[in-house]
Amino acid sequence: MRGVVAAYGGRLISRGATWGMCIMIGAAAPVVGQVFQDAKPERHAERRVVMQDVVAKRSRASANFDARYYHLQIDIDFTTSRIAGTTRVAGIFTSDAAELRLDLQSNLTVAAVRDSSASKLAYEHADDVLTISLGETVPAGAHLDIEIEYGGQPSATGFGAFSFSTRDGQPVAWTLSEPYGARAWWPGKDHPSDKVDSARVTVTVPVGLRVGSNGVLASVTESGGTVTYDWIVRYPIAPYLLSLAAGPYAVFEQTYVRPDSLVGMLGDLSLPVTHYKYTVQGAAELPAGWAEVLDAIAVFEWWFGPYPFPDEKYGHAEFGVGGGMEHQTMSSMGGSSVGLVTHEVAHQWFGDAVTNRTWPHLWLNEGFASYAEILYWETMADRYAGTARSALRVDQLSARFAQGTLVVEDTLDVRNLFAGSRVYAKGSAVLHMLRRVIGDANFRATLQAYLADPNLAYGTAVTDDFRRVAEAISGRSLETFFRQWVTEGTGYPIYEVMASQEQAAGGGYNVDVTVRQIQTSPESNVNIFVMPITLSIETEVGEQRFVVENTAREQTFTLHVDTRAIAVRFDPDGDLLSNEDVLVDFGDGLIPTTFAVDISPNPTDGPMRISVDVPTAADVRVDIFDTLGRHVRTAWDGTTVAGTFRLDTDLNELASGTYFVAARSEGAIEVRAVTVLR
Repeated sequence: MRGVVAAYGGRLISRGATWGMCIMIGAAAPVVGQVFQDAKPERHAERRVVMQDVVAKRSRASANFDARYYHLQIDIDFTTSRIAGTTRVAGIFTSDAAELRLDLQSNLTVAAVRDSSASKLAYEHADDVLTISLGETVPAGAHLDIEIEYGGQPSATGFGAFSFSTRDGQPVAWTLSEPYGARAWWPGKDHPSDKVDSARVTVTVPVGLRVGSNGVLASVTESGGTVTYDWIVRYPIAPYLLSLAAGPYAVFEQTYVRPDSLVGMLGDLSLPVTHYKYTVQGAAELPAGWAEVLDAIAVFEWWFGPYPFPDEKYGHAEFGVGGGMEHQTMSSMGGSSVGLVTHEVAHQWFGDAVTNRTWPHLWLNEGFASYAEILYWETMADRYAGTARSALRVDQLSARFAQGTLVVEDTLDVRNLFAGSRVYAKGSAVLHMLRRVIGDANFRATLQAYLADPNLAYGTAVTDDFRRVAEAISGRSLETFFRQWVTEGTGYPIYEVMASQEQAAGGGYNVDVTVRQIQTSPESNVNIFVMPITLSIETEVGEQRFVVENTAREQTFTLHVDTRAIAVRFDPDGDLLSNEDVLVDFGDGLIPTTFAVDISPNPTDGPMRISVDVPTAADVRVDIFDTLGRHVRTAWDGTTVAGTFRLDTDLNELASGTYFVAARSEGAIEVRAVTVLR
């Protein structure tokens, strides 16, 4: 899910979230494929909305019931904003049981509960729990297959759950159940840990409307002024990912044909890609961002491995939230930016194929999908030059506002659970640092091995599962990294850096670089962030780079260069989540010899750093102009000491285009062009 949390700390900069009782006991029970005829036998936002008040509750469904199959049959009455339907629930008890508890909000009315022979079962429905009496205690291993008839007006809780609206004067309805909203419109186990093997969503609406959902569209049937859409899901799916979107849709079809560059590794694939777009006065166009999903799937197949639902489809269904939600095989979309599109399709791997087992580990979904945006910009650099670096910078700046650990402690406060600066931005920034720690090849191999792990594929995971895979692939312990960045640590390191040099006895120069970490509580609860740090030394003949392991609160590194050093830069590529402007205090010999200006990132979507080298203490003025020579802003006007002066500013209020940064000092002037992308 992306965009719907922007109102309280999400990503505000575009760059670029789930339906007969027949108890069979012991050896007499038929095989799963016989009991669950529709079930797969193998087990196992455009950015801003105000979230409605939500009373978030942990699931109180029976923990000793393993759900295997849901069939939702929903009739939607747009005139009364009510639904009526039945839900078939099939599964197996893992221990002795005399009752089955399911999550279902109490504002929905249960009319009957029946077993597979149509016999009614006793039940109680109170405090958002449906408790069904089994009539007798059944042993572990007993199969259960029941049907629940219910109806009413669903609550539009959380990010929507089940919502009615209109579009172009026509009725629409849509669902968004993450994290606790499935119970608002159907009875089941409303918890991500219990994925069913397969599911079915059958929805009836007035003729003239269409219904998009998960899986494959099996049939469309008209009868007496209504039309029924029957969708079948053959892959495991978490309850919060089951969805429907109904409205006046135009349908656009594409096909993802796996490129030759991937066929040798993954084999052939021709995947239907289906888009449901609201019509406006009877017409609609396919958004360019939606169409770009074909490129995104190819990029992510290279990074992550094969698309996880090749026998079904991928697609988009427009809905009424200003963001997106990664409903399995058909994401619900309230926008069309390429960043949003790539985020949601990446969730098909991270979140849908492998789902967070419990909500504290949500970063395994959102952090990964957020970093996938950066991987897309990076891979498509010919088309989106500089965007990956800008996007990473945005994530790092946002992550500095993250409160608490990356693994979320309080998951009942939905605003806290989905805080954009935390599981999204910090999750992305941490994954980038992990990539630098273990190397590009190991990072890509880790992503693929995590998704293909036989204990995780099409199942659920927690943070330790990902760490285990990363350690196995990289061959190194990552305990410290995960403890300080993910499970226990809060905040980020604040660095001070000093550098000096002297001639070495055997020739060349020794450059001493002292790195101090000065973070204090409440900035961070981590005394020492143990991290590899890149140091760039600019010499008279060019740049040399060194990677040092920072393991102490204060640490001096002696680095040898063959020719005189002119300047030292800390973390020159901006890989670390740290204080915004890590300045290097220069000692002997490390003073710029010329007046120079550098801008990064360039192009930028707003934030940028202007670096001005001044050989001596001087007055410096930095101005920004547009292409017509009109003065936009004075970014700096003051005196600086000798060395490299760094100024962080932004161009967020400016439209896309080219601008000029002009720096003046002691009669010298340097002008650099900068491109702003929106």
